[in-house]
Amino acid sequence: MLVLLWGGLVYGGFFLARGYLQKTQQHFTQELEALKQENRRIEAGIAEAMQAFKDELDLYKEEMQKLRGEMQTIQEELELTGESITGTDKTRQSLQEKMAELDRQLAALREQLRRLEEAVRAL
Repeated sequence: MLVLLWGGLVYGGFFLARGYLQKTQQHFTQELEALKQENRRIEAGIAEAMQAFKDELDLYKEEMQKLRGEMQTIQEELELTGESITGTDKTRQSLQEKMAELDRQLAALREQLRRLEEAVRAL
């Protein structure tokens, strides 16, 4: 009787431990899947942010090309008219206005770039 009781306890303990291990394995499998899904979501967010950053950078490059073109145009206009930067007040005023506008555009582009960098860091 004692051997039978002992065998029953061992057998019951084995099945109890097996059930516990199966539940633990299921729990870890579920947690692992949840982590994989979260990683995919984060990866997609980073990919989107990087694409947005790339697009903004491309726009920034285009704006810089425009600014260079405008600066080249100003220089050509000055050379064609034979006036220097220290020429007439009207020329100086026109140049200052164009330079101020270009400075504002450059500041706006820098601000956009800063925001994009912050958005990428936040992800």
